[in-house]
Amino acid sequence: MENFWRRLKYYGIGFGIGLIFVIFFFKNKGCAWTPENRVKNAIFERMLVIESAEMEELEKLNISKKELIQIIRNSDVDFQKSKKTDRFKVYHFDCQTKKGKKFSALITLGKDSFISEILLKEKNSLKAKNSKQGDGEIIHYPKERNFVFTDTTDFLIYQKQAAQLLDNEKLYQQIKKNGTIDFKNSKLEMSPKPEHCIRFKDKKNREIKAYGIWHMDKIEIFRFDLSFKTDCSE
Repeated sequence: MENFWRRLKYYGIGFGIGLIFVIFFFKNKGCAWTPENRVKNAIFERMLVIESAEMEELEKLNISKKELIQIIRNSDVDFQKSKKTDRFKVYHFDCQTKKGKKFSALITLGKDSFISEILLKEKNSLKAKNSKQGDGEIIHYPKERNFVFTDTTDFLIYQKQAAQLLDNEKLYQQIKKNGTIDFKNSKLEMSPKPEHCIRFKDKKNREIKAYGIWHMDKIEIFRFDLSFKTDCSE
């Protein structure tokens, strides 16, 4: 019995040292179970968007959208300055550019929403809201394939055929090419699930609005608005 307790003690000491090594030397990287990385994982499982008016702040910081994504990945979450309750959460990130300039970014995390919005002008997480006007440029897409699927109604299938986007993967790739979030036509505060409007152009440069919800960690599109007429819509 004495040997058992001795081994258990050595195991506990080794585990504790390893835990400290991971947290302080690797800054939680690879530890998906830490609160900070759970937040980051939840954010990057969604589309990450920034409204056009916020682009001015990027210019002031002299960083690109790609650099902003990387900075957010490497930044610390300040949970004391974050809004962690209710259906609509907002997390405060303490960021720093390569040149050492410090700035903060608020990132929204709405329940059952497939977008997270980056806010650079707003500094108070309790006052932060998703945009209600303008366009949200999508600067990050989840890596997962088959991220988008559509309802199987006859009319929706007909619309996809008219836009030559019958294949869901091709539809997703077309959205990735030029898609934006149309905040005005989205209903992000709707309950039980927010509705999102994605505006993009097909291969013939025709505008399409796709309306979707977050369902089982994927985007389910339930309606299209086409800017062009089809035989069925005339």
